[in-house]
Amino acid sequence: MTTWMETEFSRWGKAAIVLSALAAVLWSGASQGLMAFEESSVEEDMADLVAKVGPDWDVVEAYLEHERTWMARILASGKVSEGDSSSNLGEAGSATPRVFVVRASGDGAPPRAEMEQALRAALEAENGADAEQRLGAALKDLDGAELVDPRSEDADSPSSTVVNDVLRAALQAQLGGESAAPRSGDGDSPESTDGSAPDAPDVRRAAAAAIAILEVGGTHEKTVEAAEFLVNNAAMTPGGEEYASRGARALLEYAPDYEGWGSMLRRMHLLRRFGPARGAAADAFFEELASEAEDPVLGAAGRYYVAAGRVEAANAPGLSGNDRAAERQSAVDLATGLSDGVEDEKLPGDARTFAEAEADLIRGIRHGTVGSKVPDLGGSRLDGAPERLSNYRGRVVLLDFWATWCAPCVAALPHKRQLVADLPADRFALLSISVDAELETVTGFMEDEPMPWSNWHVGMQSDITRTLQIGSYPTYVLIDEEGEILARTNHLPEDFLARVEEAARSGPEA
Repeated sequence: MTTWMETEFSRWGKAAIVLSALAAVLWSGASQGLMAFEESSVEEDMADLVAKVGPDWDVVEAYLEHERTWMARILASGKVSEGDSSSNLGEAGSATPRVFVVRASGDGAPPRAEMEQALRAALEAENGADAEQRLGAALKDLDGAELVDPRSEDADSPSSTVVNDVLRAALQAQLGGESAAPRSGDGDSPESTDGSAPDAPDVRRAAAAAIAILEVGGTHEKTVEAAEFLVNNAAMTPGGEEYASRGARALLEYAPDYEGWGSMLRRMHLLRRFGPARGAAADAFFEELASEAEDPVLGAAGRYYVAAGRVEAANAPGLSGNDRAAERQSAVDLATGLSDGVEDEKLPGDARTFAEAEADLIRGIRHGTVGSKVPDLGGSRLDGAPERLSNYRGRVVLLDFWATWCAPCVAALPHKRQLVADLPADRFALLSISVDAELETVTGFMEDEPMPWSNWHVGMQSDITRTLQIGSYPTYVLIDEEGEILARTNHLPEDFLARVEEAARSGPEA
């Protein structure tokens, strides 16, 4: 069966869905495993490399072409490099999987969830037509949406970053957590002599060239592209926090009219999930943006993301109750009043106004962070009956926000089935909350994949997802008998599963 994956594509203020014949991965949810390779500092010889390579954009373009070839060959061969024993992604020697991008105008276009449903149905149809024909037919009924060639050089087509990010996520999901990191070899040729997938290109030379372009002082014709490269392509590599910081600050200094801040800010925010060094780099950039940006919209956006960083800090495991409370209060203080003067302006890359974003953020801090108490939110069971969280009071509850198109969500089903089988039903409840567009998608999925526990269907927009600040899938929220949040995570590591079991087996009096 053809499955598919999606990511947001907002550089031009539009949304896109990227489809492939490989895996179903929600970009934000899959990001936890995307860069599983070892952290390291920027190499001491980077300054020498910058001087050696110089401000040569051709070096960057060569890297991007190499990575496109590398990714295509990996996906075709099923190998990360020579000698890799990971399970195949497809038959060796098969054609490179097709990738489609569906761009929605945002002016009268259907909601993303509606497009997901229509395109999934088209891809799964067995009517003899090829995938492109089926997608084209489906799009005729979706005004404001169109197919775009991801390999086109047209300015209105997605960058290689968009396509490769999604392909990396698919690869990572298929390899089951194995690293898809570029190798650090010196060779630049993507060719291999034995038909195996080649080593990935080394980003250091391209990063050095991009840094050298920025050091020209904003006069190079590729200044913006070099800054974007450092954030989008080099940020997740070892030492990438330094690259990302240079790129983001260069945009702030040299590109006052830059229109891609929405995706750039989210990208910097995403760095916080990949270790303390990257998190510190993101924090420092957002604090600088909040205090030094001349544009009040950018200043307010910086403050929003500083507060969002404090939210992530408040949710981190291992904090004492006092430290967690202090992080929550700091987040509230930063969020309160961030929209002053720009209330009706849109948060970059977001459909909400700053006033709406501030209100949602404060509500999420007060009711969706670890240590806070979840209000009595409601949803609909799969039989259509309304239900509220208060129906589960007296038991430890694991809220599981998921979707049928989210590969990590589906991959976690065995763990969830084991929890339900092992833990006493009078002490523990698993509540899976689907954000699929259509109820029928969920019920049809369960015909082949039983989920014998409590299930709600709420769709992509709901009070419970907004209140709990659910921004990626899967998201797991563990709450105690009285509704206090004990922990949050985007995956199910052993320590989190142990925390669930401990909470469920210890009585309220313990």
